[in-house]
Amino acid sequence: MDIPTITIPEVVPYLVAILALLFVWQLYAIQVRAGRVQAVDVFNRSRIRLFIHVTPDDSLACPVCREANGMGFLPHVVAAQKFRPMDKTCANPAGCRCLMVGLYGAWPEAARVQAEMHKNSGRIQLSKQEMIKLVEGAQARPTAANEDQVSLAILEAMRTEEVKPEVAIAHYTFVVDKAQTDRDLALVVPAYIRMTDLFERTGRREEALGTVERFFKAYGNKRQGPHVPTEDQFSFMSLRRTHLMAVHKEAQRAHAPMKL
Repeated sequence: MDIPTITIPEVVPYLVAILALLFVWQLYAIQVRAGRVQAVDVFNRSRIRLFIHVTPDDSLACPVCREANGMGFLPHVVAAQKFRPMDKTCANPAGCRCLMVGLYGAWPEAARVQAEMHKNSGRIQLSKQEMIKLVEGAQARPTAANEDQVSLAILEAMRTEEVKPEVAIAHYTFVVDKAQTDRDLALVVPAYIRMTDLFERTGRREEALGTVERFFKAYGNKRQGPHVPTEDQFSFMSLRRTHLMAVHKEAQRAHAPMKL
């Protein structure tokens, strides 16, 4: 008895491959909406050509994080599974709120930094003066640095907090107002936190409270999706709002007219 031959049309393997891709893409979309992964344009990954690890210039930063300030990395180093920007662990129980800032780096000073990274296994330590030259080089060539305006703003804000708080506040405000791309939106929550902290440290508690309220208006009770605050960040801002509201009410009572 002859066994019947089953002929599979040539188009079937292609249809199966397409269905598999659609399934993977749908699964990825679900993960993004759930906040488990960050949405990244796979055709635009090359838009970051170097990363700078930056520590806030304030008295609360621990020695370990201060030492790691200005560490520069190429993307393939950051993408490594066991990547750590610091050899030691942050010594601040509350965390120093350091950031890893990505740059496209289309101006000469950034290109020189990238070249040095390639010579040194993808990582180098930038001094404070080298960090200043990197930012000032971008400011001198705004067209070349247009793609990095938000990243440069937060670099400059964190560098000038202690010596020029007004300048730092203006830069943080720029980050919050102008961030649009995935890379930039990832910096907005840290900018809110740093800005409220800076307002309070400089005695501008009403502006600090206004910034906290703006934060909650922007994020509300969002707990899922890309770029939403973490639970720790929500808790931190909630505690800060409670504290600032208590201080505000106390100030109002102190200035209330005395009843006769």
